[in-house]
Parts: sequence; structure tokens; C-alpha cells
Amino acid sequence: MKKYNIKSKFLLMFATALLAGSAVSCSDYLTDDPADKFTNDNFWQSEDNVKTFSWLNYDTFYGYGNGTTIGLSFFYYHGSDYRVDDNLSAFTFYQMPVTAATTNLYSWNEYYTLIRRCNLMLEKVPTVSMSTEKKNHYIGVAKFFRAYTYFRLVQKFGDVPYTDQYLAQGDAEVYAPAKPRAEIMDKVIAELQEAADLMLVSDDKNVTANKYTAYAALSNACLYEGTYRKYHLGQDGSAYLNKAKAASLMIMNNPSYKLNADWKGLYNSVELLGNTEVILAKRYLTNVLMHSLQNYTNTSTIQYGLTKWAADSYVTTNGLPIQQAGNSQYTGDDTPAKTFANRDPRFAKTVNPANYGYKGKPFGTTALVSMSGYVFELYNNPATTGPDVTTGGRNYTDAPLFTLSEVYLNYAEACAELGTATNSDLDLSINKVRARAGIAPLTTDGVNASANGVQINDPRRTSSLEQLTGVVNPLIWEVRRERQIEFMSWTTLRQADIYRWKKGDYLDTSKNPDVNLGARIGTPIGSQTVVDGNGYVKIYPASTRTFEPKHYLMNIPTNDIDLYKAQGVDLKQNPGW
Repeated sequence: MKKYNIKSKFLLMFATALLAGSAVSCSDYLTDDPADKFTNDNFWQSEDNVKTFSWLNYDTFYGYGNGTTIGLSFFYYHGSDYRVDDNLSAFTFYQMPVTAATTNLYSWNEYYTLIRRCNLMLEKVPTVSMSTEKKNHYIGVAKFFRAYTYFRLVQKFGDVPYTDQYLAQGDAEVYAPAKPRAEIMDKVIAELQEAADLMLVSDDKNVTANKYTAYAALSNACLYEGTYRKYHLGQDGSAYLNKAKAASLMIMNNPSYKLNADWKGLYNSVELLGNTEVILAKRYLTNVLMHSLQNYTNTSTIQYGLTKWAADSYVTTNGLPIQQAGNSQYTGDDTPAKTFANRDPRFAKTVNPANYGYKGKPFGTTALVSMSGYVFELYNNPATTGPDVTTGGRNYTDAPLFTLSEVYLNYAEACAELGTATNSDLDLSINKVRARAGIAPLTTDGVNASANGVQINDPRRTSSLEQLTGVVNPLIWEVRRERQIEFMSWTTLRQADIYRWKKGDYLDTSKNPDVNLGARIGTPIGSQTVVDGNGYVKIYPASTRTFEPKHYLMNIPTNDIDLYKAQGVDLKQNPGW
């Protein structure tokens, strides 16, 4: 059982209740502080107070969710902000939104509340008596959270209001117009570098942010910006891709970080504290903070299932796609045994390889049922049993937030996008991930990709679906596949990837029918499950999802547009909304 000083949780609630506030809009600010509470005048007195204040920032990382609130999580579930991906079929069919929402509590409002808290930290920390090293560290922590939060705002909304000052309610800058996304991203990247320069190498191991957390965030932000400019704007993103490489190497060259022997251990471990692959973890603690992810994948509640599109992405162990002509390792998918034979071992670690479970034919003693037939097992830990697994709000396996494997694949993708990738680059990065998984390494001439001396030729790469927004070269295609498989069911990461690549068509059921199909079960038992003419589960036979260009960005909350308008400021809505 994990040991933890839970005093922090209660100090946090007490010390920051009024300082942080509970905003309902980015323009909601604090008024007078009661005399019997901490105030801005009497709180900022010690390093302990600063540390305590900073802990609340970590609530922005949902991990596996909090308590029974499973919808707000980074993994497996599609949340309230239409975090739909192409890997998972939900137990509720998610359409893309058609009309603009009035509010967005979990991105717009929550993110601006966090930014304001960071601005307060940056104003007050220099006044606190503590060592220069610690003062710099907490300034770096505030810069890290502020920059990463603006990064996520840009990802979701594009042009957004920006302030780096702690503003009073009457300040005119409260209603400043939105700044261009490109300008904000340049500020994000510069500030993440500043944060990395200021922060400690280690602080509370890997459960609070440190120098290498900032480098991981910098790697993510630069890769995003470089590929976004290339695929959405038709611009040269090479400067950002080179920065992504440099930030990744800062972590890759640190011998303290190493891949786990077992890939599944990233997602089902009771304890990730000090794990050498995890740059930042979210800890769950019995009777303090728990989640429900294991509960949802281990009970008779109908669960999310892997789509056919995702299942068909797993290569065989020789590194070749199952669709490639002449791949003798692929034995077909008439039965579960054939489906999983010779496949990337991560496939059988993600879902149960022995049998399928679907409506009309549950699987196992707990009668597991998946929307697609593929029953999830990625989050199962044999050491956790009974109510600690099957009861909502009682699961306590830890969640990864930033990992070395992601950094490796960021580096590989940046090299592939730059057109400079060498075999040495692949061996430094993606091939370490593939070796851990148990599949053949890649080699390249800078454009093509080979495995075991055989050039990879995946027919899906040049399909009509890919041609809608542009076909990429074979090496980029294989790096993208590796990200899909390595981070299977990491929903927020997968959606961010397909959005920055301008591949939202993957989510459109008319353009990509395989995203609404599941396992091949032949003729189902009973009438509850419908199959297509080839025997694949039709997950939602009567439902279709249309993806439009406007869906690459969420709408600006209309309530905030009205609020700005009342102050004489035009907060522009995103195109199409």
C-alpha cells in the first residue's frame, strides 16, 4: 500500500480556497478577503506556503479521473468536450457538435482560472523569503503551468485572450481582445524554455513538475506547432520541429530515464512514484484520491471497445502491416486465435486475446461486454482485487502524464517530418519503443521504411481516405502508427495527434467506415449484436458521425462572447460556429 502525507491535501484546500477562487468565466475575479482567512497580504510568507499553493495546479491533469467522475480523464473515455477518437467505440455514440455551446467549464473557464493562479504566483513568489534556487524553481513551476495551459487553450480554441499579469476586476486588460494563436504559441515555447532553465532537476521525484517535465512539455508544444503549421497552414514548421528534437534530446540524454521492461506497467501500476519511464505521474491514494477506470473495464457495465480501424493498425511481429501483400505472418481474423497470432504483443495486452464479449454473448465470469467485441484489459492489475477493482471511486492505480516513450516518438516524428531521419535517429528513439514491444526495428533511407530488410508498403497509406487531406511518406506513416499503438486509449493524446495532422476524417463514419466496426464475430449469438456482410460487429448500425473542418477547433463559449461585447470588445467566434 502506498504511503503518503495527506496533510498536503487539506492544507491545499484551506490555503487556496479564496486565493484561487472558483471561476465561472475568465473574467470572474476575487473580491475582498474575509479577515479570518488567508489573504494576499498574509499568505505569502514562507516556502511551505508557496509549495502548498502550487499543489492545486496539478488538478488540471485529470489522469484516470477523480472519484466516480470518469468522463473527465485523459484515458479511455470520451469526455464532455467531444474528445472523440478513432481507436475507441463508446457506449454512447458521440456525434460532433453542430451548434455553439454557451459555456465550456472544463477547458475555457478552468484553464483561465489556472492561468490567473499562475499569474498570482509569479507576482508573489519573488517577495517570499527562501533560497534563490527554490524561488527560481517555483517561478519555473508557475511558468510551466501557465505556458502549458495556454498551449492547451490554443489547441482547442485557436486565437484566445492572453494575459501574463494578475489583474484586478476593474482592469481594462481583463477584456483584452484575443491574440493570434501563432503569437501565443511562440510565447508558450519561449516560456517553457524559461521554465526548464529555472526549475530543479528533481522535486518530489516524478509527482511534481521539474526541469524535465518542462522539456517534455516543450517537446510536445514544438512538435504540435511544427506539424500544425505544415498541415493546416501550409507553412514551413522546421524551426519548431528542430526545437522539438532539441527538447526531446535533453530528456533522452539523461541516463535517469529508462523504458520499463513491460509496456503495460505504465497503465496498470499501483505505484509510479520514481518510475524511470514516467516523467510526471498522477498518484492515486487509498481513501484520499481514487478513480473508477478499473471498475468500468472489469464489471458487467457495457464498456468501450477497440474499433476495427484501431485493431487493423497492429502490425505482425516482423514489423509489416497486416494488409501488406506477402505478409505470411498474418493469418486472418476469422477467430480470436487467428486475429492475435503473430501480432504486435501490445494488441493482446490491450484487449483480451482469448475471446470476444459483446451484447448477446458476454465474456468471462463477470460477463464482460464491449461495444465492439474487444474487451479491454490494459488497466487490469492482478494485485488489485475485489471492491478495489469493481467499485466505482475505489481504484488506486497511478496514471502517467508525461512519459519517456512519448518523448522518443516525438523525436522520431520530428526527424521524419524534417526529412533528416537516419537509422541512428531511429535507433535512438522509435526502435527502443519497438524493441520493448517485441516487434522488428525500422530502418530508413529518410523517406521509406523497412523492417527485417523488407520495404513497408501499407495500402492504407495511399487509400482514398488518406488522399482527402494528403498522403504522407512511408516513414512518417509508420511513426504515426507507432504513436497510435504505443498510446492506445490515451484519448486526449490521440485526438490531439489526428487534429494536428489534419486527419479529422478518421472520425467520420462515412469516410472511414472501419471506425464504426468492431471484431469479426461471424454470425452473432442472439439478435442484440448486428454484423456487416463480412461478419464484423456494426457498433452503431443506425448512427453516423460527420466531421467538418470547424471541428478542428471548439467554439468560443457564446456567454463569454456576450460578456466581452458588453465591455465593448469583439471576441471573435471560430470559423464555422
